Amino acid sequence: MAPLKTLLLFLVVVLPVANACQPPRTLHVPVFHRDALFPPPPGAKRGSLLRQRLAADAARYASLVDATGRLHSPVFSGIPFESGEYFALVGVGTPSTKAMLVIDTGSDLVWLQCSPCRRCYAQRGQVFDPRRSSTYRRVPCSSPQCRALRFPGCDSGGAAGGGCRYMVAYGDGSSSTGDLATDKLAFANDTYVNNVTLGCGRDNEGLFDSAAGLLGVGRGKISISTQVAPAYGSVFEYCLGDRTSRSTRSSYLVFGRTPEPPSTAFTALLSNPRRPSLYYVDMAGFSVGGERVTGFSNASLALDTATGRGGVVVDSGTAISRFARDAYAALRDAFDARARAAGMRRLAGEHSVFDACYDLRGRPEASAPPIVLHFAGGADMALPPENYFLPVDGGRRRAASYRRCLGFEAADDGLSVIGNVQQQGFRVVFDVEKERIGFAPNGCTS
Repeated sequence: MAPLKTLLLFLVVVLPVANACQPPRTLHVPVFHRDALFPPPPGAKRGSLLRQRLAADAARYASLVDATGRLHSPVFSGIPFESGEYFALVGVGTPSTKAMLVIDTGSDLVWLQCSPCRRCYAQRGQVFDPRRSSTYRRVPCSSPQCRALRFPGCDSGGAAGGGCRYMVAYGDGSSSTGDLATDKLAFANDTYVNNVTLGCGRDNEGLFDSAAGLLGVGRGKISISTQVAPAYGSVFEYCLGDRTSRSTRSSYLVFGRTPEPPSTAFTALLSNPRRPSLYYVDMAGFSVGGERVTGFSNASLALDTATGRGGVVVDSGTAISRFARDAYAALRDAFDARARAAGMRRLAGEHSVFDACYDLRGRPEASAPPIVLHFAGGADMALPPENYFLPVDGGRRRAASYRRCLGFEAADDGLSVIGNVQQQGFRVVFDVEKERIGFAPNGCTS
């Protein structure tokens, strides 16, 4: 068992479909974890693999800090050799070309690599060639879509007649530059969406690994969630299931409103004028072993709307949750006290980025002190042990069966993030219409 099968970054696969005269009430997207699609090489050393994946996750967090009816698809689980992500498989153009896109709640633009390419990284599957799509159209510089970009550009024809150019750059050094266009995206259940605004990347580099590009589901004007809102509503949900499963039944991404399980706990969706694309929540604190964690300032997790700093975001791309330094320290110390009282032996030193690791020999993983995340309005997120007590091996295979680490980190920047490892198995609802976010345990059954 790979020690970092716990790290996730999500990608979506949209499949080519037949014509649909009327859009259904929901749009479904299959979801898979990357480990299931692209397992590490047989000879890969687990300790070095863990360090590489955590380093890539730190780069993703840096990117998040520095950046500003239903449609249904399965989501594919799988971690490449350097990082952890989830894929969605989507069909692009006419005829449809399959493309694996990273599901990213932290950005807006949908983009994928295009042929011919001045500079492209290696991706799995065929690179999309817009010359072969009868529904592909360039977007002019004078269009509202072009003006919605953060860094718009124009071809030599100028604002009046030139085509729009886009450029996106991320805090980890990754980037994509190319043509802004529209084309058809195909989803599951014989459903497609026409004239989706997307980026056709001609110059791409960075930590995208095997993916064809990104599926931006942020709150901005050109995100896929905003573009399909007129037909499906401003609400979507996902469940990130078993990261080792190849089945499309355990994970999904759905655009549109679905019946709410009674177990769904909602909290208010907050807005940050300085970071309008992100999904902020009002987090009230933690409990460990049934007792509320104290010893940190309430302001540590609060969003300062005047400066745009701080706050807590729910993010599909960051794997490990990060909390403001004093809040993390209080959570770690409360967990450590409970773990020691239960007879767990804390291991000396740090294991990768984790600084609270334990010897579990003779004790089941389920004996970990329970952790609950609390949100304003009484919403609670009771985490199962596998979502926060993560296996590490320090480079020795035999050790993997008994070494576990508390799977959280300190956020030096002040922006706290609830990552996808902690979200695993929860139905997470992003209900922009009603300005709320919901969490339901055991949610991967839709």
